[in-house]
Amino acid sequence: MRRVLVIASLAALALAATAHAGGWATVELSSTPKGMAAGQVWDVRLTVLQHGVRPLAGIEPTVLIRKGAVARSFRARPTATTGVYRARVVFPSAGRWTWKIDDGFTRVHGYAPVVISAAT
Repeated sequence: MRRVLVIASLAALALAATAHAGGWATVELSSTPKGMAAGQVWDVRLTVLQHGVRPLAGIEPTVLIRKGAVARSFRARPTATTGVYRARVVFPSAGRWTWKIDDGFTRVHGYAPVVISAAT
């Protein structure tokens, strides 16, 4: 009986390891929001690569922005190029905003805060 439990435990660990194998991605950006003004559209392309190499299709990356209690999310849509997604992001007001990219695969990528200028 003990041997069965040991084998079952090892099998469970192997399955868990397999489920997480290949479980990370990189995100390359066509631009950053640096220099943006409130209300201006930041048209950004996200290239999501599994292991930094293989373009990932069929995922739903999201750009997340926050300033205090104000938070917005912008879903990136697939382009004609596999692994490349496009988001149109608008910072609604001037000030210091944090921003992140949820790669739609395994994790959220954080970036340095950005200062958005007043609308012109």
